[in-house]
Amino acid sequence: MQRLRYQDILAMFIGGCFGGIACWEIGLWLNDADTMLGTTAVNLIGRFLLEFVTYGLAVYIDLPGWLILALGTGFVGAFTTFSTMVPNLYKNVGESPVYEIRIFLLELLVGLGAAFSGYLCAEAWGRRRQTW
Repeated sequence: MQRLRYQDILAMFIGGCFGGIACWEIGLWLNDADTMLGTTAVNLIGRFLLEFVTYGLAVYIDLPGWLILALGTGFVGAFTTFSTMVPNLYKNVGESPVYEIRIFLLELLVGLGAAFSGYLCAEAWGRRRQTW
């Protein structure tokens, strides 16, 4: 079993700080009182980024483990707001069930597409990088 080193913990901490700030800023920019647009946008971007980081950067570039932890677990982990999505959905489903179900399906289906797009972009980027 591999133990976390202080460099790994520090890298995740710093990545998490920047991810949390980025999430907060996008939320301020996109959210209003009646929608979950900011939360949905952050989650979709986060799904793309996590797949691109873990598949593209980790596979095609020989980056140190602490940097992958900082980007994937730290930044993207703090950036995405899945813990916010569910309480918002539960809170608002009584007021507008059709809208909330559409947002939930958007999160699931488009999120899967965003993750797959991250994979495809990483794959294309890796192939292009290998031809250099």
